[in-house]
Amino acid sequence: MFSKTSEYAIKIMIYLSSKNHKDNYSQVKEISQALETPEPFTAKILQQLAKVGLLISMKGKNGGFALGKDSSEIKILDIVIAIDGSKSVTRCVLGLSDCSNEDPCPLHHKYYKIKEQIKKDVLETNLKDIKDRLKNLKLK
Repeated sequence: MFSKTSEYAIKIMIYLSSKNHKDNYSQVKEISQALETPEPFTAKILQQLAKVGLLISMKGKNGGFALGKDSSEIKILDIVIAIDGSKSVTRCVLGLSDCSNEDPCPLHHKYYKIKEQIKKDVLETNLKDIKDRLKNLKLK
């Protein structure tokens, strides 16, 4: 459902939400090792998330990354849009550029209902809810 980059970003954000305390920054290497993700790729994702304010970054010996907002304020939709852009959740199921309610593709009205349900049930879920339900599950 999500791009691999968005999947990694969601896992990173869940990981950081579980560690989020004031002045508690996680370094790229720590995050990468904990999630078993490639370090350069992890660093790139962290930078993208920080650029849009979902994370804050601190340079220096005790620096790293931490959530930029409370975990209850960050939705999966925010993370996906930060990584893949808004078109990732609005594009046509067939990939047509002219698909809309006024000029729909053959699957538009069927897929639109599914997309709205996904948005409601999945994309609008916040990090706090996910973190609270994932206590015993691994993110790897």
